[in-house]
Amino acid sequence: MLKKKKILVIIPAKGNSKRLKNKNILKIDGLPLVVRAAKEALKSKYVDELLVSSEAKNILDICKKYNINTLNRPKKLSRSSTEKQEVVVDAVKRFKKNYFKPEIVISLQCNSPEFNFQDMDKALVFFEKKLHPNAKIKEVISINKDNIQNACFRILTYKAVFQKTLSTKIGVFFTNYSDIHTYQQFLKSKKNIKKKNEKKI
Repeated sequence: MLKKKKILVIIPAKGNSKRLKNKNILKIDGLPLVVRAAKEALKSKYVDELLVSSEAKNILDICKKYNINTLNRPKKLSRSSTEKQEVVVDAVKRFKKNYFKPEIVISLQCNSPEFNFQDMDKALVFFEKKLHPNAKIKEVISINKDNIQNACFRILTYKAVFQKTLSTKIGVFFTNYSDIHTYQQFLKSKKNIKKKNEKKI
């Protein structure tokens, strides 16, 4: 069933990150975080389209270099007070106008370098199984081993993207991801990923 549904991934990638400068283009294994997240998500057998929404020319140019679709975000949606959901709503509206109406929307952060598409696919399957008349879940969010939302991915129905109130039907999916906001956290994630890669060799 999932393969028959149109699925759109939105990656919000603001240029003027406050806590960690140029966070979204810091590199791990030679790839900027925003590119790393996009390339990983596109490995999914379910994803139809992916967009990186940014107001920053350098981020948009980097994405284009790697053939990743972009959306030039309005400056008014790039303020420190802007909620991520506002960015997702803007991107979905503009995408629908020019292409198609997605049935499922995934908001994906790029500051969780450990993100892998297998987790997202498993979360999508869980999301789909719960989309039945008696227990309709509108959202699935990723949380860490401490039961805290790590903000990596959020899966929504099309309607849930535009709702004005908090959703009362939410599912959770456990992951073991970091949520980078400082340079120390970035270095720690980079080190952990290096260790994992060395074990694979």
